[in-house]
Amino acid sequence: MNIGFFENKYLSDGKTDLDIIHNAIARNKNIDLWILPEAFDTGCNIKPDTVIDSGQNVELFKQWAAKYGTAVCGSFYFKENGLIYNRFCAALPDGSTVFYDKRHLFGDFEKQHVSPGNQIVSFEYKGLRFRPIICYDLRFAVWCRNTDDYDVLLCVSQWPNQRLGDRACLCKARAIENQCYVVNVNAQGFSKTETPEYNVDVKQVRGSKKWVKIEITKEYIKSIKSKKQYLADRDDFAIKI
Repeated sequence: MNIGFFENKYLSDGKTDLDIIHNAIARNKNIDLWILPEAFDTGCNIKPDTVIDSGQNVELFKQWAAKYGTAVCGSFYFKENGLIYNRFCAALPDGSTVFYDKRHLFGDFEKQHVSPGNQIVSFEYKGLRFRPIICYDLRFAVWCRNTDDYDVLLCVSQWPNQRLGDRACLCKARAIENQCYVVNVNAQGFSKTETPEYNVDVKQVRGSKKWVKIEITKEYIKSIKSKKQYLADRDDFAIKI
């Protein structure tokens, strides 16, 4: 599977330019899944009175997915029934959508104004099983635990440069303990993909400073799980919500 993703450092003046994203999706038909980072349209340092257009991003993702036959995902703040969530949305080419609300909230705005999610979510796409999480969730091994045989832990984030060392260790740990890919798309740059054995290089697309790509395969994860069946010995547990 070919995955393309955007980091906000590649967008004009640090702001999200939807035309850049749209043009890249339209021109690159060999990408199966496009990933945008956490809070891709506003960033996380927003004010409580910021206007949140809840439905616009969902519809935009769905339009792109339907028109170009690809999946599009990322997170944004979403207002519903008077509450604000940091919501991951994946729009698939068949018209379906998948939502996950960030469980572990971080920073003054989220701690004071955002409601935590309470559901672990996984979804299937092109033969791979994905578990979405958002940024700070990556620090919590129990929440990320591979209880449903997912293949890819998909983390969209706004990790700052001063904590990228932590992020690198956490990505590797989550990949090893869960026998999965960890795909981390980070708005500040330095996105990475880890496996239980090695790091997958993030490749700058020739002629473009706007997006990068990686390739992952189901066969690799199947071989890892068959050779080293660590997940068969995992502990049963329940998370208190």
